[in-house]
Amino acid sequence: MSVISAIFFSLGICVVSAILEGVLAGKNVKSFFAKLQFPSYSAPLWVWYIIGVVYYVICFFILYRIFRHDGDALLKYAALSLLLVMMGVNAFWNYVFFRAQNLFLSFFAFAFYPLVAIALFVCLLQFDKIAAWSLVPYFVYLLYAVRWGYGLWKLNPNLR
Repeated sequence: MSVISAIFFSLGICVVSAILEGVLAGKNVKSFFAKLQFPSYSAPLWVWYIIGVVYYVICFFILYRIFRHDGDALLKYAALSLLLVMMGVNAFWNYVFFRAQNLFLSFFAFAFYPLVAIALFVCLLQFDKIAAWSLVPYFVYLLYAVRWGYGLWKLNPNLR
């Protein structure tokens, strides 16, 4: 795929995913956050927006690298599929967390989500080590996010 096409496809997927996240989250994100009890190690809401931007930068970079890859088509499609699943689950989490307001389900659904990211990492290692290693900051975030989700669930027993 050409550079320009790879950029546009990657950007398009990220924009669609971000819009889907917003639609699934709904309009009451701030008011929902305001009624939660947070673990002491919680980031403020504005930091979550930065995390979201960094997430999409990583996804864009990986998508671009996948689209530009000319080698093994099976690995390329496997990596693309895993990344799209990862992005889809991430968007759906917004529905479970913000609209359904089910912290139990949002924690348990998200607790297995890192397995998809690990599978993507392993797949990318086979054909693009740079793209694979770009996931490392996301893995660090996932360690925090799983712990945060657990703490949030435990501190808000009325939202299960």
